[in-house]
Amino acid sequence: MYEVWGRWVVTPAGIKENWSLAVEGDRIIDIGKRSEIRKRHKFSDSLGGEDRLVCPGFVDAHMHSFQVATKGLTPDMSLLAWLKKYIWKWEGGLTREKARACAEVAYLQMIRSGTTSFSDFTAVHHSEEAFRVAERFGLRGMIGKTLMDRNSPPEQEEDTDFALRESEKLLRKWNGKADGRLRYALTPRFALTSTDELLLGAREMADKHGVFFRTHTDENALERKGDMKLYGEGCLRHFEKLGLLNEKTLLAHCIWCTEKELKLLKKRKVKVAHCPGSNMFLASGVANVPEMLKMGITVGLGSDVAAYYNFSMMEQMRLACLLQKVYRCDPHAMGHEKAFAMGTWMGAQALGMDYTGKLAKGMKADILLLSTNHLAFSPMNDLISQIVYSAFPSAVDTTICDGRILMRERKVLVANSHTVVQKARELLEIK
Repeated sequence: MYEVWGRWVVTPAGIKENWSLAVEGDRIIDIGKRSEIRKRHKFSDSLGGEDRLVCPGFVDAHMHSFQVATKGLTPDMSLLAWLKKYIWKWEGGLTREKARACAEVAYLQMIRSGTTSFSDFTAVHHSEEAFRVAERFGLRGMIGKTLMDRNSPPEQEEDTDFALRESEKLLRKWNGKADGRLRYALTPRFALTSTDELLLGAREMADKHGVFFRTHTDENALERKGDMKLYGEGCLRHFEKLGLLNEKTLLAHCIWCTEKELKLLKKRKVKVAHCPGSNMFLASGVANVPEMLKMGITVGLGSDVAAYYNFSMMEQMRLACLLQKVYRCDPHAMGHEKAFAMGTWMGAQALGMDYTGKLAKGMKADILLLSTNHLAFSPMNDLISQIVYSAFPSAVDTTICDGRILMRERKVLVANSHTVVQKARELLEIK
């Protein structure tokens, strides 16, 4: 049993001063005033300090680890052009070694920036490498092989039955592995590259095994037009007719959804992953997140496009606020408290992980220590606001997931950072 403590601790009841958390195994078994906690428990180790802020680990509700190698090569393009010119070409030629190197770089960045739980859309091939790296690095992940069975490059398009069989093999091998930290998700890429047979097969498999069904939806205006041409209606209406929408459906983006379609999401208890940085980068549009939240739709935040960005959830919280403010010319359009929630406990809810995202007794020990010596906290006024608007990954001092210390005082303990970077440079350089 060990202690995590700080001058300030972010709890569901607000920020508390001089509190401590008792961690045993993978859980927070006690939390409260440090003086009281230390009377009740004997600790083998103590992490924290007077200059530390304790908060829950961040949750990335939508990301693509295997795209990290295309960073810096994909500026100034819209979604479909970007996919066809760069992303599908890279993913189509992916080798097992390159997939592993991508996952190592992506997950290392997440540890260093305080993300402890994530939802990773890998590629069509070599998804098992992402599971292996996540298991070794100690992160909590929902990972799935991308499914594409029409309108796709030859290297990506698979026979429907083969794609589903490969998914089930991965599901049976990895779902629930690593003491439950790793989960599988059925992952058709999006409507334009998925036959109804594939979508129905993925939904049936997800329901059979009690796992999530994920896909991209209404990310781009041209994608929306393609859906209308294909189905004679938006893809959500079509998904509803197929019976794809339920409480274990996670949809990324939902930018071009109508009000009626948002009501459908609410009715079916569908979860949404909002990716403000990606949406801005690809000029995809602005999702109606304030309306979703008012309606009671569960919305998490995603870093999404590894091709241009790091995996900082602080940055996504910040962009989630700023995007809505400037788009609506309303400083109240998105408050920092809501953005923080989407990057922590609400993001966890979006992934069906109601056991993380909050610091409370009985919750999983997914915990961050932030250094208040960082310039972002000089001076200290509203700490949540400063996490959202001012902080950067360098403020993260210690990252804990499932009770395991992954990084302590900025030193990553589960991987050799230098080796990961050197291997990535050797394997992932695109000439």
